[in-house]
Amino acid sequence: MKQGPVQQGTAQQGAYPPPSLRVPVGGPANPGPPRMHPQATTMNSLGATAPLPGGGRTTLNAPLNAPLGPRGIDGRATLNSAAYPAPQQGYGPRPVKFPEPGATLTSARGSYQVLRTLGSGNFGAVYECIGPFDQTYAVKMVRPANRPYAEVQAEWAKEVQRLQSLRHPNVVYIYDAFEDGGLFYLALERCDHPLAAMLGTPMQEGLIIELARQTLAAVQFLHDNDVVHDDIHAGNVLITHTDRPQVKIADFGISTELYGMAAVRPNVVHHAIMAPEILASGYTSRQSDLYQTGLVMFHMLVGSPALDTSAPYEELARQIAEGTPRMRAEAIRTPLGHVVAKMLRRREAYRFGSAREVWAELRELDAWKQRSLFPVK
Repeated sequence: MKQGPVQQGTAQQGAYPPPSLRVPVGGPANPGPPRMHPQATTMNSLGATAPLPGGGRTTLNAPLNAPLGPRGIDGRATLNSAAYPAPQQGYGPRPVKFPEPGATLTSARGSYQVLRTLGSGNFGAVYECIGPFDQTYAVKMVRPANRPYAEVQAEWAKEVQRLQSLRHPNVVYIYDAFEDGGLFYLALERCDHPLAAMLGTPMQEGLIIELARQTLAAVQFLHDNDVVHDDIHAGNVLITHTDRPQVKIADFGISTELYGMAAVRPNVVHHAIMAPEILASGYTSRQSDLYQTGLVMFHMLVGSPALDTSAPYEELARQIAEGTPRMRAEAIRTPLGHVVAKMLRRREAYRFGSAREVWAELRELDAWKQRSLFPVK
């Protein structure tokens, strides 16, 4: 990799060994222990770091029926270098060079010149790059974060496979994936901004329904393919502007495959958007995505979140368990508010059965039938 200015970091020598010691792509799917994310930051293909208010991400690492505590199930440990295998074969830490403006990343499909850093988090960074045929890309780097090489490689390979297999107009598009200098990259379509940039004041109902329509189309597509996203929030709903805003769902880093089951135990949970079933049983399902989508729609409708996301974990858990989001949605007392309230019900059986059912309800609202913003093409 041709280097411009570089940022220094460290990784275990055992985590990033010479090529002769490296694990091939498609190595262990789950090497090493799971991790806990100390901060609720996610990276998406826009490249913005999308902070998730209130509480962090917790890795679930405990018996199936263990209670969920403020530090995770049974208060499991937070992330630090000691949580992962020590340097192997006697090697000590060595520096890792992260690209900065001026650097060139090399792929089999061409080169990517780094223009600027769009955002970064604990486990990733996204750069605006000029790539093959002088097109602009959002290139995501999977940050090593003192993890073993095989674990980082497996995380990258999983997200690549997920994005390559899930082609949909409302799912962010992957163009390239490559390794350069021991670091792993994904070249993604560059979007204009996250939905989070539009929040803060109530939106027109016609706009809310249009954005919800596209989000629900993506969610239904994922569910039809036995995938639960598990991380739907305004930072991962990206917007590209054409004749109308186009939604792109991004960041499949913690998505879960159902493998034909109705519910599964997720690896990572975001406290501020966790569905009641996560709190009660530790399991996630298609219904959890509908609940998270309902939280996003509430924020668009009211201009503020349904939960007090500045509250400590115990207070967030109380609000979720008592059904505060649903009660706040019902208090809106509009037809759209009632749809959102049903998406936010505590018990899965009393929510909509699918994203398709939510849309069937939304499209019958006068706010959609009489819309002037986005006429049918």
